[in-house]
Amino acid sequence: MTDISYDPAPEAPDHDELAALLSRLGYTESAAHFHGALCGALCVVDAEKLDVVELLEEGATEPEAADHRALVRLRDVSCADLLSTEMGFEPLLPADAFPLGTRVDALADWCGGFLFGLSSRRTLDIRGMSEEARETLKDLTQFTQAGFDPEGDPETEENAYAEVVEYVRVGAQLLYLELRPRPPAAAEESPSTVH
Repeated sequence: MTDISYDPAPEAPDHDELAALLSRLGYTESAAHFHGALCGALCVVDAEKLDVVELLEEGATEPEAADHRALVRLRDVSCADLLSTEMGFEPLLPADAFPLGTRVDALADWCGGFLFGLSSRRTLDIRGMSEEARETLKDLTQFTQAGFDPEGDPETEENAYAEVVEYVRVGAQLLYLELRPRPPAAAEESPSTVH
């Protein structure tokens, strides 16, 4: 009898693992920015057609096989999370153990990356978007300037950060569901009629 071993799919890298991977490749933006750009691009490019290497900066090192697989896994997991009806999508940000200032900066980077990913793939018809989606884009643009008051009440600042992260999480998923590539109508099968 042959022993069949199951090799589960590797997990997508977390924030720190992605940061280390990108650093090895010479990527100078933050891990949050890369994940934001990836998610923004997924809104306008079919996941199978999105080459994760294209999201790296010009001059970055070509990833070795293991790093490339990790980036592809991040793409696939992010796409599945954005599509999930369970609302499981999360922007890839530093853990809560990091100082609030670091997390706020990463959130601003994530939003900037997301907008970059959206805009770098095709021209968006903003007028054709829903009012809610247009408002979300406007808010994400403002969040790229996010900061926090180190003199403010820590609990108030933490709560404000958590609220913005939640808004970004839901907003990114809303934009994905509205903008994601779909097959052309002509390619869709029409239901057969029974007489």
